[in-house]
Amino acid sequence: MSNTTKDRWVYLGMPGYGKQTAASGRGFWRACADMSRVHNHYQCGSLLASNFNQLWCGALNFVKEGRRVDYFAMLHDDVAPHAVGPDDFWLDMLIDELEAKQLDVLSVAVPIKDTRGLTSMALHAPGDNWHPAGRLSMNDIFQLPETFTSDDIGEPLLLNTGCWVCKFDMRWADKVHFEINDRIVINDANGRYQAQTEPEDWFFSRLCHELGLKIGATRKIAVTHQGDLEFTNERPWGSAKFDTESRPISPVPNAFPSDISGWLLEAEGRALAELARGKRVLEIGSYCGLSTICMARTAAHVTAVDYFDGRGTPVPQDTLAEFNRNIKRHGLTEKVQTRFPDEQLPLGEYDLAFIDGAHDYSSVLADIRRVREVLSPNGLIAFHDYNQPMHPGIAEAIAELVDEGGELLEVHETVAVVRPPARIPLEV
Repeated sequence: MSNTTKDRWVYLGMPGYGKQTAASGRGFWRACADMSRVHNHYQCGSLLASNFNQLWCGALNFVKEGRRVDYFAMLHDDVAPHAVGPDDFWLDMLIDELEAKQLDVLSVAVPIKDTRGLTSMALHAPGDNWHPAGRLSMNDIFQLPETFTSDDIGEPLLLNTGCWVCKFDMRWADKVHFEINDRIVINDANGRYQAQTEPEDWFFSRLCHELGLKIGATRKIAVTHQGDLEFTNERPWGSAKFDTESRPISPVPNAFPSDISGWLLEAEGRALAELARGKRVLEIGSYCGLSTICMARTAAHVTAVDYFDGRGTPVPQDTLAEFNRNIKRHGLTEKVQTRFPDEQLPLGEYDLAFIDGAHDYSSVLADIRRVREVLSPNGLIAFHDYNQPMHPGIAEAIAELVDEGGELLEVHETVAVVRPPARIPLEV
């Protein structure tokens, strides 16, 4: 808890429908270490935006009466901050984070109550308040910094109001409100009427952006959204890796493309991206493009060598069309070139080779021989599935490479990086 906590005056509102959960009530009445400086206001009613506005008016009137309000906070009556030990005062922690990041508004990432793992946080599509540029999923959020802003995504962030805090500054506090906007329009795609809604939290977020406020979101505070089930923000989960209804790929820059079939772990994808940065890369074994995309984002160029028929996988099938679709969706068509294994490769062209083809000992040796012929003098070789009991041939082939004078530089999960021995020039 911050040593300045004792000098904070907070107006804490809870909107609800009269069905406050026990855990939410605990969070409401045990928000700060010093609750004597917290004014609790529970507003019950069936009109959601009206509840929010009445809570906000309560804080405005406090100030109008000459009473002090440094921060306004809100906790929905079905959102429960978790106890994290003897000092589990979530609002103290949230205000500390708000001040540390120099923000005006800070919202906790809260999942909505369904199995997709989406949140009520979204990205604003300029010029269109009816169609956000996509919701953020729990998988998206765990690929962002623990506390993040629009700058971390590159698009204006629309916050959720389930658990949030702001500096209550009268220079702007009486210029905002909460409003739910609804309309009925014809869907041009199918010619049918449809209802559209701009939620009150996204409306409020847009006002904050217009006023130039610094807003952010965090997963620093653990919460559950409580219904028939409990939906947590403590880990990435859900059937939706990202909002597929709104976007072809995750909105998070360089997010791990977990929607693509493959066996690469996220940590391995990050390691390959760093290895490939600025380099010309040769990939042996590409399947549907999972590792290709991780490397191509940072590489100068990637040559993907594969039969593109799924051989060696549990379900052999033509994968070239799927590979090309994935590369195009991620905007990497100009950086990726495909080759079949029997095609000639240019000598000395590549700075990094990633071997992830057939995993038996003889196939790995053959791939090593081939990539050594086309690597630049300081080129590196990375191998997937190193030290896996199912694939002993990989470790055996790497050991032989090291015995010849190579060097095992690093291992990331099952990705091993080797500096091959210097090639002995042929006599002329």
